[in-house]
Amino acid sequence: MSILDDWNAEVELYPEIVTYDRDGNIMTKASDTPVPMKVWLQIRGQSGTASRRSERQDEGWETEQVLSMRLRRQDTDMEIGAQAKVVWRGEEYAVFGDVDRYIGSPRTRHDMYTLRRS
Repeated sequence: MSILDDWNAEVELYPEIVTYDRDGNIMTKASDTPVPMKVWLQIRGQSGTASRRSERQDEGWETEQVLSMRLRRQDTDMEIGAQAKVVWRGEEYAVFGDVDRYIGSPRTRHDMYTLRRS
């Protein structure tokens, strides 16, 4: 068993789906139906956050948490999408940015997502 198949958290994933508005325009949103998944979560450093917020007057009133989420190798065929949401421990996280797809070799291939709760 590879360390890339290990997990430390169970989450509910609401993957991105395509819908249409009343005018027939294509839209994306998080699915209404969750998919239970086992993933590896860890805190992600937020470089530049302190300097970006140093001049703001609402410091201390707003918080954010950023996590990295690595899918197990057996789940990398799932397309999550940027409009997806993840619920972990009752808290909702948004997928931030695109997937980081590591495609080195078949044994080390894995997908990483950045999650943000604010």
